[in-house]
This record gives sequence, C-alpha cells and structure tokens, in this order.
Amino acid sequence: MKTIYKAIVLSILVIVLASCSSFAPKLTETPIPTATNAPIPTSTPKPTIIAVTPTETPSKPVLPMPSGKPSSEWEGIPIMPNAIAGEGDNLGYSFTINASPDEIQKYYELELGKLGWSIFATGQGKTDTVLLIFMKDGGTLSVSIFAQPDHIMYVLIVK
Repeated sequence: MKTIYKAIVLSILVIVLASCSSFAPKLTETPIPTATNAPIPTSTPKPTIIAVTPTETPSKPVLPMPSGKPSSEWEGIPIMPNAIAGEGDNLGYSFTINASPDEIQKYYELELGKLGWSIFATGQGKTDTVLLIFMKDGGTLSVSIFAQPDHIMYVLIVK
C-alpha cells in the first residue's frame, strides 16, 4: 500500500508542478475593443437651381446663302441656268434659284446622265427637301435641294 500511496502523491506532485512550471502555456490577455468614431451627419450644400430661359428653335436650318455671281459650271458639273446667286470652293458649290424641286431634280438627272453619272439614291423630306446621290467610276456626287422663303430653292452640290 505504500507504493500506491507513493504513486498517488507522486502523481499529484507531478500535476501541481507541471501546472506551475515554465512548460505550461501562458495565458494571453483578451484585447479590449478600442473606441470607434461614429459617423456624424454633416450639412451638404444644396445645388443652386438656375432657371434656363427657353430659346426659340429655328424651324429650318440656317444655310449660308450665296451672294456671288453664279457660274455656268463647277468642276465639270453644270450649274442650272437662271441661278440667282452662287458660290463655291473645292469642297462644294451652292446656289439659289427660283424653280421647283421637281424642275431641279429633272435638270440634274438629265444633265448629269449626259456626263456619265447615274442616279444612285434619292430622298425627299416633308418640306420640299430633296437629296439626290449620283455615282460615276466609284465617285459620288450629291445634290441637296432646300426650300427657302418666296419659292427660292437653295441647291448644294458636293463632290
């Protein structure tokens, strides 16, 4: 029985010493939560409302009206006889004439047909606006016809 007693005392001693020794895991402190800043409402400036006064939209596009003497042709393209005024550069030619859109369309279909141009497409708007597109040897030519006040037509040719 002495051996059992010795074994029990020795076991208790080992347990006590093991719990107090340097081999035992050390306890760590639980971190204390730090204070966090709560969001504070700020004043946001309100946008300034500026009243925009409406402007009148032109009913028709404003076209640069030619004022020079009309030519008889532009880069080999005939200008319709009886043109009132005309001007052009290397990009295009514009003129005004007192004629109907049908008269202008028939004139250019006939005259450009004589020069080898064939009509590719046509389009007509609600206000006597006509677009004619001609093709020749891979090149294109457009004739745009715009109605102006007093039965005057504005014709723009672009090659």
